[in-house]
Amino acid sequence: MITETDVLRLAQSHFPENTISWIDDLGSWVRHNFRVHFTDRKAVVYKFNVNKEWLDSSVHEFRVTEILEKNGLAFSPVLVVDDSLAEIEHPFIAVEQGQGERLDRLMRLKPDDEIKAMYRAVGQFYRKLHAIKGKESGVWVNDPEELFPISPTDYLFENEIKGGSGAALVERGILNKLHYQRIVDVWTANLNYLKNHTPVLVHGSPFPWTIYLDKPASEWQVTRITGLGDTFWWDASYDLTFLIDPPFTFMFDQWRIAFLQGYGVKPEVRRLMLYRLLQIICAINNVYMQPKSEQSETWKQSALSSIPGLLKSLETTLK
Repeated sequence: MITETDVLRLAQSHFPENTISWIDDLGSWVRHNFRVHFTDRKAVVYKFNVNKEWLDSSVHEFRVTEILEKNGLAFSPVLVVDDSLAEIEHPFIAVEQGQGERLDRLMRLKPDDEIKAMYRAVGQFYRKLHAIKGKESGVWVNDPEELFPISPTDYLFENEIKGGSGAALVERGILNKLHYQRIVDVWTANLNYLKNHTPVLVHGSPFPWTIYLDKPASEWQVTRITGLGDTFWWDASYDLTFLIDPPFTFMFDQWRIAFLQGYGVKPEVRRLMLYRLLQIICAINNVYMQPKSEQSETWKQSALSSIPGLLKSLETTLK
């Protein structure tokens, strides 16, 4: 168990010239996070990998920020990264507290015109992110050139649709067996189609609670994104599905239109529908580890009710 005393010791070692005022235990969301406040510099967020069964993403996150910086995209500077376990028994990364507020919180506070402006800014950010091309699609840990030898398409099909979330929802009686089999069938029929894409850098977790914006002057801008441990090379449409229909978020068409105006590229609807099916079963199975404030049984029921229509549209394209 990591304590504030542990974090104080690390912060004093890493920032000996600065004065610490207090430490917030932010709790665990994927990693155990602490925010260290100083009297003479910006706050620093320490993120510890406390689940030893998961791949550590500390170095991975640092590598992603290097890619973002190289391509002129906003990010939170990484100040310390250590997976040696020499300083503490958990790998960790320390990043400077960035500017901006979470998109989901802003959506609850701001009027419609402001939210549309935010979504145009989000679209512009992800257009630039998806312009970063990779050699091939794949998941990586510490080196963006060294990929696991399996297609992300095949992996998610086998481990979240056929198995994983899909099978779990059937077993719990949440997803009926006929809909489950139809989802497996349409994905099976479209695997080659989904694999035919340009590999780009995808965020992997572009949720309203991982996107931060600020309005320093007259226009909104994305100041940083979090959840960078999920970033990999794949199909831009995977991100777009989350951005157009975010889990646990009720969207309005005018916000979607604003996003697409900022993004500037018309997505393939067929791809969006296929990824939407994947997204729904993962979200309902709580794979995305959404913050408690974002949990919505109403959204889950609405998402489940959309499955027959998605299946009908996709099955029509196969005839």
